[in-house]
Amino acid sequence: MKTKFSFILFLFLFSAIPSLAQQKFYLDLNDRGNDIFTVTLLPQKLSEENRIYQFASTAPGTYERMDLGRFVRSFQAYDKDGNEIETKQESLNQWSISQPENVEKIIYEIEDTWDTPVDSDYVYRMGGSNIEDDNVLINGHCLFGYFHGMQSEPILVKIDYPDDWLAGTALKLNDDGYYEAETYDHIVDSPILLGNLTRESTTVSETKVDVFTYSKTGLIKSSDILGLIEDILKAEDDFTKGLPVDDYTFLFHFQDVSHGAWEHSYSSEYIYKEDSLTERLKQSIRETVAHEFFHIVTPLNIHSELVEKFNFEKPVMSQHLWLYEGVTEWASHILILRDSITTLEDYLNDLHRKIMYSDNFPDSISLTYLGVNAVDLHDQYINIYMKGAVVAALLDIRLLDLSNGERGLRDVINELSHKYGPKKPFNEKTFFGDFTAMTYPEIADFFNRYVKGTEPLPLKEYYEKIGINYVKEGGYDSSQISLGIQVGFDGENFIIAKVDDESPYSDILKAGDIIDKVDGEKLSMANVQKIFSQISKTHKIGDKIEMTVLRDDEPIDLELTLIARKNNHIFSVNENATEKEIELRNAWMRNL
Repeated sequence: MKTKFSFILFLFLFSAIPSLAQQKFYLDLNDRGNDIFTVTLLPQKLSEENRIYQFASTAPGTYERMDLGRFVRSFQAYDKDGNEIETKQESLNQWSISQPENVEKIIYEIEDTWDTPVDSDYVYRMGGSNIEDDNVLINGHCLFGYFHGMQSEPILVKIDYPDDWLAGTALKLNDDGYYEAETYDHIVDSPILLGNLTRESTTVSETKVDVFTYSKTGLIKSSDILGLIEDILKAEDDFTKGLPVDDYTFLFHFQDVSHGAWEHSYSSEYIYKEDSLTERLKQSIRETVAHEFFHIVTPLNIHSELVEKFNFEKPVMSQHLWLYEGVTEWASHILILRDSITTLEDYLNDLHRKIMYSDNFPDSISLTYLGVNAVDLHDQYINIYMKGAVVAALLDIRLLDLSNGERGLRDVINELSHKYGPKKPFNEKTFFGDFTAMTYPEIADFFNRYVKGTEPLPLKEYYEKIGINYVKEGGYDSSQISLGIQVGFDGENFIIAKVDDESPYSDILKAGDIIDKVDGEKLSMANVQKIFSQISKTHKIGDKIEMTVLRDDEPIDLELTLIARKNNHIFSVNENATEKEIELRNAWMRNL
């Protein structure tokens, strides 16, 4: 991997590029031996203002600390005669250049994030980089940086790779074979998957959709994926009254572990363990695609200035995470209900699960506070997908109620999408007022109480409006096993997020305990789903499991007896609903 280019060869490589104020990168992926990318950069028109070369501390949509400077192994700058110019690492993510105006090229080596061990702040695979013999994943922030003052400058990237490989990305190639990005934000927003891939394409209304898939043994093809999700894409098209993008790219990676997915403006990437397409895996892919694909609406077309130009050095997070993720999660489920892809019973069961999961988190943290502090509250930010989605569902009902069934959240979101769009951000500070002005004065009170505030959600009151019963405490479900605990993931460890008051282990287990082993097997991202799934299939109430937890780094070995799961937050259709409630429910269930 540590290929060095002579200065003559370097000039030859870039001789065809027009002289523009662009950062120009070159990657040679023909040598992939040691998990290191060698990046060659040809900067232009540098001045003292640009003496700092910045690697990203995080990336929009990840809500985690990454500090990509940790992965840099060498960094060297050269003048036009090939003489080395002094550089210095100023901080974890910054290198200074002593004579920036004389820099002709920079060569640095940076390790991939998948295989490089770190002590903390593990980078999720979907937001990381990987270089293997038969595939490469590039997320822009993992390989590329920018000079201070040049975040908004265009970027060109040339990649050499084996002739029999395919490359999947939303970026466009120019006539000289360079991927073009309008800004640094654009390159970060545009992952690239290369390797032994399959490809399948379709058109949804007027939007061209490409699916690229890497599958370690070739078990899963892009045609399989497209067959799974075509009805989801059609439902999203119906929901948005025409998809607001001309092209979209799905990138799927199936290998040894499932990690999730990450949205981008014109693409999304998915990391799954390679396995046969069981009904469980199919359902996971469909639900995840429904969520990630809807991000073409928010934040692509509806976002604040904090998202428009992200601060990669010292990130300032948006208070409107409830909109970007909470509303998106709500939409991903309601749109498949309204297109009759799922049933009302399944929708209500998912709502039940979200509220049950949300109970694990403090009710004293508002959605806006969680948004602004998402990086520091990384162990709690998943609640934005739970409580955030539930709040969006309530907002939808409130809007329909105020409009007598004529205008719900879907309609307002589509209006906002047309009002703003990819190039026009909304005002971070005034958006709540702007939203209220577009709708009804009562919505300001809703925002104050349930988005900015932490008042108990009016689940019973609101769902009664659409003829659906809600019971907060529903007893125990003897068909489901439990330990009376809730498990979370803090980015590095599986932790006990909450111990129920009624749990027989409330005096033994504590919130914050790290679950190290279950039945003698050490937990990891690769096996956690399999372990707990197997227990749920083979164990019954009264059976015992062995668990080792770490508390203050000390192991505690326990033998625990499984109990019936507490079953709160029950929804059911009211068979005696009034005519008015049924009418509003019908409006709620259809695409207006």
